Amino acid sequence: MFWRSSLWVVLILVSACRGREEVAAPAPAPLQVTETTEYAHPESLIEAGELLAIQDHEHVRIIDFRERAAFEQEHIPNALPMWRSDIEDGAQHVPGMMASKPEMEKKLSDLGLSASDTLILYDDQSGVNAARLWWVLRTYGFNKVRLLNGGLQSWKNAQGALSTATETRPVNRFEFPPEEALHFRIDKDDLVSLMKAEHWTLIDARTAEEHSGKRMKKGAKNAGHIPGSVNIDWAEAVDYHGTKKFLPPEELKLAYKELPEDKDAPVVVYCHSGVRSAHTSFVLTQLLGYNRVYNYDGSWMEWSASEGAPIKKDSTTLILQ
Repeated sequence: MFWRSSLWVVLILVSACRGREEVAAPAPAPLQVTETTEYAHPESLIEAGELLAIQDHEHVRIIDFRERAAFEQEHIPNALPMWRSDIEDGAQHVPGMMASKPEMEKKLSDLGLSASDTLILYDDQSGVNAARLWWVLRTYGFNKVRLLNGGLQSWKNAQGALSTATETRPVNRFEFPPEEALHFRIDKDDLVSLMKAEHWTLIDARTAEEHSGKRMKKGAKNAGHIPGSVNIDWAEAVDYHGTKKFLPPEELKLAYKELPEDKDAPVVVYCHSGVRSAHTSFVLTQLLGYNRVYNYDGSWMEWSASEGAPIKKDSTTLILQ
């Protein structure tokens, strides 16, 4: 969890210098860097052509992060299946929140993975689902993880083979590093505290209709948005109806032009359940180089159900299932 005391120490110390916070850069991947070198941390992405060349390396493991029915229909050979339900904590009061570290270690161990592996993640939705797993892994301190740019579509465009076989690997021992990346996550109480500070930005990664309150997804208790949030739909960062790849750096900068130029300025991102905001967290940290990006895991499902939490609403609401 995000430590309130740590947050305020950082805010006080850094604000004395520049009014900003901190973030750690990701550890370099052991494999070659993807061809897209203009991003802040291109090692967090991998292109289909590069994956074709290294897919059989001993410690390269591919994870298909889609629903099981889609995986069984077709997937990258030797890919291991996972889905959002595999990384959620069912005991939490808010559905969909990230599983605990021991739960994640057991799941990854059962898949036959180890901390010496480099994990390549993909989906078929411009990375929005795979980025959720990326965020959970990075939050628990595991850095050897990359997203396949363009996902399954890019793999097909590169003439990559497809399979329907399910690989099974012997149970292994996966352990996260002892130190978690606390700067990747924020809870409701710390968000409320941060709202009293200066020099920070709150991004709503949902659609404009959800932000305005015109539509409300199932699971929310009220429609609208957190006051002061800037609405930047997560899909603005990708060629969603085309290649499904991330946009070039200059186009990303335009999409996020409302963010401060200072890459050390704190940014909090939320959506409906912390999935789309995890994708935006990837874009801001790995592609644009922002150093303090906190994903609000409980997101709108928690905020909208919290007594006394301020809500702004601009439209008549239609329930969106």
